[in-house]
Amino acid sequence: MKFKKRGHFLRPFFRSGRFYNNLKEQEMVSRQSYLETMMYLFGSFYKEVKMVIKSVRTGQARLPQNVLSWLAPSKIARYSHEPVITWIGHSTFLIQINKKNILTDPIFGAPSIFFPRILPPGIDPQKLPKIDYVIISHNHLDHMDYKSLTFLRDANPNVQILVPEGDQHWFKKHNFEHVLGSIWWKKHVFDDLTFTFLPAYHWSQRGLFDRNKSLWGSWMIESQELSIYFAGDTAYSHHFKAISREFKQIDIAIMPVGPCEPRKYMFDTHVNAEEAGEAFLDLNAQQFIPMHWGTFHFGIDLFETPIKQIQKWWKKNKSILKNKQLLIFKFGESVLIPKPNFIKPDHKQSVINK
Repeated sequence: MKFKKRGHFLRPFFRSGRFYNNLKEQEMVSRQSYLETMMYLFGSFYKEVKMVIKSVRTGQARLPQNVLSWLAPSKIARYSHEPVITWIGHSTFLIQINKKNILTDPIFGAPSIFFPRILPPGIDPQKLPKIDYVIISHNHLDHMDYKSLTFLRDANPNVQILVPEGDQHWFKKHNFEHVLGSIWWKKHVFDDLTFTFLPAYHWSQRGLFDRNKSLWGSWMIESQELSIYFAGDTAYSHHFKAISREFKQIDIAIMPVGPCEPRKYMFDTHVNAEEAGEAFLDLNAQQFIPMHWGTFHFGIDLFETPIKQIQKWWKKNKSILKNKQLLIFKFGESVLIPKPNFIKPDHKQSVINK
């Protein structure tokens, strides 16, 4: 498998049919064992039970009493000239730009019995507009959901799906017609939109024996006037600086901020809120949109822990963030994103309903 060679272009290590973040990781035999995944799932279930018991014993509820206030569905337009972003939940966003509709890592239900959904999708799937593009960051069940994807396929027969290298085989097996695989730094150009698959520090697996058989990564979505970075799942690494050297203007960074705890189990696969903030600085992006929080009980965070931590980090670093914005979305909330060098328009307007 060939990868484009440039000075700051990171590339995954590929050997014996499996991808790794680097050579050192490939040498760690435990990374290749499906037992690690099973232990993680059962460990998560055990920690979930412990959190429930703790809540009952101490009276400290894991969900705030006002949890439903985080649900704020907006009226969704068919298309938008101006960039409008709607958070559906977890890592699923509807991005409407240049009269095209894009979905990221769609999941409208729960990935498994281990992780029930806390709040419903911010958009009823039946009320979604026509979807032109779906981008997938990696094949974990909470990012590449079978039911959600087959629903989208049936509702949008011509939808173009962009996936990491290796995952196109799964899609073709399930009768998806328009699927393109991608290695890091590969560009896909469609009319006035460009999608570039970029590095992330993570892993892949859907079954017991397919660990790292497909790649993982992040995406850059570019129009003529705006660039939107979608980080997928990732640990903190130097790939953020490499991306910033390739993309001099990143207007929006959609970044995971959880799970934050237990850190010793998460640090090698997921950024916490503070690390997401540091990655945002590495990217030199202008607007930060948090994701991957509040939808499922991953880790042992309380519901609002990731948001409170990113707000705390933002306040602590306000002197170097004075020209940047933190945009915290509610589930289903649509926000009209100002274009660079434009006066910020009114919130929730300039969309097409006809």
